[in-house]
Amino acid sequence: MNHMTYFQGYRPDETANSEANQRLLRNVRPSGWKNPHPSGRYNLVVIGGGSAGLVAAIGAAGLGAKVALIERGLLGGDCLNVGCVPSKTILRSAKTLGELARAHRFGVQVEGVNVDFRKVMERMRSVRAEISEHDSVHRLVKLGIDIFLG
Repeated sequence: MNHMTYFQGYRPDETANSEANQRLLRNVRPSGWKNPHPSGRYNLVVIGGGSAGLVAAIGAAGLGAKVALIERGLLGGDCLNVGCVPSKTILRSAKTLGELARAHRFGVQVEGVNVDFRKVMERMRSVRAEISEHDSVHRLVKLGIDIFLG
């Protein structure tokens, strides 16, 4: 199975096999992940591994609660995968372009500015993959959280 398949509203981008996307998936939806055997009673079961779910699960585990987290798509939710992180990363490139376009106001002449959108997207994927380490299955398991994907 291609691990960049459609997960409940998450659509992979055109270069789904990029190293950054593979790194992202190793963190938030690892290939071959085996759900743990439920360990009896949980103090908290979190449904959804987006921003709020991750904070709730990590906070409760930090207080000693036995926590299960259930995610049907990609850990990190919209913010990491399709919302906040990708959009803010792309906006930063646009802001840089805007600053260069106004540089003449500061006595700075900038000639020949080009946008390589492929590189903009590569940077976005790289930043997203780097941030995904904080939302990773492996980090959550180390914190004592049982992760159920699917």
